[in-house]
Amino acid sequence: MLSVLLAPLFFLLPLHAAAQTSCQFLQVAQVPLHYAGSGLGLTMTGEINGKRATMLPDTGAGVTYLTRTGIERHGLTQRSTGRYVQGVAGKSRLYDAKVAEFVVGPVRARDLYLEVVGETSFTPPFDAIVGAAFLLQSDLEFSLATKELRFFRPQRCGATWLAYWDRNASVIPFRHHDELTANPQFFVYINGTRLSAMIDSGASITTITSRAAHRAGIDLDGPRAQRVANAHGVGRQPVGAWIARADTFKIGDATVHDPEFDVIDSQLSVDVLLGVDFLRAHRVLFAMSQGKLYVSYLGGQPFDSRREVRPWMRQEAEAGNADAWYTMAGMAVSERSKNKDPAAAAGYMERAAALGHREANLSLGVRMLVQGKPEQAATHLRASLGEGHTGRNGALWLYLAQLRAGDPQARAELEQRLKEGKDWPRPVVDYFTGKIDAAKLLAASDTSARACLAANLVQLHEETLGKPASLALPKDCKSMREQYQGAGTGTDAAP
Repeated sequence: MLSVLLAPLFFLLPLHAAAQTSCQFLQVAQVPLHYAGSGLGLTMTGEINGKRATMLPDTGAGVTYLTRTGIERHGLTQRSTGRYVQGVAGKSRLYDAKVAEFVVGPVRARDLYLEVVGETSFTPPFDAIVGAAFLLQSDLEFSLATKELRFFRPQRCGATWLAYWDRNASVIPFRHHDELTANPQFFVYINGTRLSAMIDSGASITTITSRAAHRAGIDLDGPRAQRVANAHGVGRQPVGAWIARADTFKIGDATVHDPEFDVIDSQLSVDVLLGVDFLRAHRVLFAMSQGKLYVSYLGGQPFDSRREVRPWMRQEAEAGNADAWYTMAGMAVSERSKNKDPAAAAGYMERAAALGHREANLSLGVRMLVQGKPEQAATHLRASLGEGHTGRNGALWLYLAQLRAGDPQARAELEQRLKEGKDWPRPVVDYFTGKIDAAKLLAASDTSARACLAANLVQLHEETLGKPASLALPKDCKSMREQYQGAGTGTDAAP
């Protein structure tokens, strides 16, 4: 669907043995990369119907998809296809939507239908997922040291060495997953066990499946493994996750000793997904023309289970990346953290909010509200308003802050902001405006996360009005007071 020619921005790169073979390795495009979202995943900038769009370059996805975020942000209409796609978090329904113009780097496509991923267990910070069928039409290099994607068109290169930057790069032959997809697969070895692997630029960190971990002799109940919060991805439900250590990891000629991975309880078609942490420590060329990968180790930690803030994250934050400050805030109080630091987390959150980060402002606003500072809460909550999930939740919390501050415009502003649609959070608005009671609101909350949010909103609403509590929090639901009264960030408290 997106098989279009790259713009002719040709650069001829020096290659070993080029004189003997007349090989020309033409760089035809170069696309800047950015770290974005709460996981600091890789993104690039494109356009959908003439409007700037954030896109995920995802070598782990077969084709290109739109997300629900993109549909909403760009005002597109979707229709059901009756098909499903398998992701980390299970199956997701697929829709499709017509796009008048879709631009990625030098590529411009017009009048096309793109599939839409219906369910994810997180809110995507990107509008589209650009998959392998698009990215790997030509040879592709990931250079995260310079935060660039480079596209190449080889001519008469045959078996010529294409790692122009490193004569000693590892060479790894690959095969396609099947005749229908462009996802290259190859083999790696964990504890000496051969496992199928794929480089997944859509994953922030490297993961292996629990099934593969078992085959490699990794005991998820043993002392070298830790159960952590569920993993998220495409699909409806988060999946079980662990952090576990192995003895060795081998790819090509390189061996890593005592590596630490995330393990997920997911039924993927591949054992190991090498994520952006791997790409950050390596320079990688997908030589699609030769059916092989060229991989050079650049130094540093090849795998990162997000136990501590890394220098590259702080560098991103200091350069003005609000998502980096927000990610660091969450890491500082995460169960993964080696050394939890709530005070540092609060400082990181404030830095993110000062840069206009909407989720950070939502978190700070809720904290101020439960700490009895409704006017300060309202300032942060207004800064969280806007499109999508965060803006809708911000409007709910802003109503409570205005109500507690005695603002006579509270109800009118809530109804104006959330006047459209019958889906969530309409039941919350109906409860706030007296159309349904607390029990009906809880019954209308169709996920455990929404039920938890609804029960907390009811408790704070009744407290504000001086009414006795009518609902108990659902099982495994933390109270907002517990999350926000101290110095914690509460980054997981706004489903």
